[in-house]
Amino acid sequence: MHQDTDATNYVCECNRAFNAETLHPLVSLIDMSAPCGGSRMKTDCYAVVVRHRAGNGAEYGRRPYDFSDATLLFSAPHKAVDLSTNDGKMLVFHPDLVKCTPLGVRLKEYSFFKYRQDEALHVSCCEERVVNRCLGCVGDELSWGVDEYSKAIICNIIDLLLSYCRRFYNRQFITRHNANADAIARLDGIVDGCFADGSAAVDGLPTACRLAAKLDMSACYLDDMLKSETGKTVGEYVQLRRIQAAKRMLVSGTLTTGEIAGRLGFCTERLFATVFKKITGCTPEEYR
Repeated sequence: MHQDTDATNYVCECNRAFNAETLHPLVSLIDMSAPCGGSRMKTDCYAVVVRHRAGNGAEYGRRPYDFSDATLLFSAPHKAVDLSTNDGKMLVFHPDLVKCTPLGVRLKEYSFFKYRQDEALHVSCCEERVVNRCLGCVGDELSWGVDEYSKAIICNIIDLLLSYCRRFYNRQFITRHNANADAIARLDGIVDGCFADGSAAVDGLPTACRLAAKLDMSACYLDDMLKSETGKTVGEYVQLRRIQAAKRMLVSGTLTTGEIAGRLGFCTERLFATVFKKITGCTPEEYR
């Protein structure tokens, strides 16, 4: 295995990196305690890495109040996977495995595949047992051999595993409530600043990617964290802050409705009035 992270590798090559046997061409469960021929790689597969000894917790974003029994990292195709460990397991599966299956349809719901490494999932011993049971079932099915039922059974097990991981991430958002509240306070300051200084009219509304970069997190993690805390996506939340800014400007009485619409990035005064009434139940003039 080359250490070139620009290379694209298949399931078989992932197995070769750990000198593991290929039992299925599209999916593998790899023992990462085996000697590895490289430190990092990019693969065209999805990967779920379970580490029992995560080493430097800061590297994976573990907080003092997080569980520390095991750490799970998720990687989408063409995203580099860290192989520099002598511990844990790695489940890799090719997108072709899940094509035309219920898992393939739902895969986009598992947004944690787009999280950064320092946004890893830290699980309790009970949660770790659940993860290991699912991985054990994948291993048992791979040992059974490939037949007409293999694809459906393996996909169902992976889907179950990822559903559990989504549950565990939701729990992690809850236990990180105080830290999340601090992040949202910083988010409010950034968004409100864009409306106050008029930059939204020039640069457009703040997007999840732009906001996440300023908050030093991935866009998907920001969106999921915000939904957990407020029930709103980043786009919905920005729109609410936009209307709150409009209310402040209307009450101040120093700007016309048209000027407020322009400063807040609305293309027309009419659109501003429509959105404002939809959210508040009254027109800008009625609110003023």
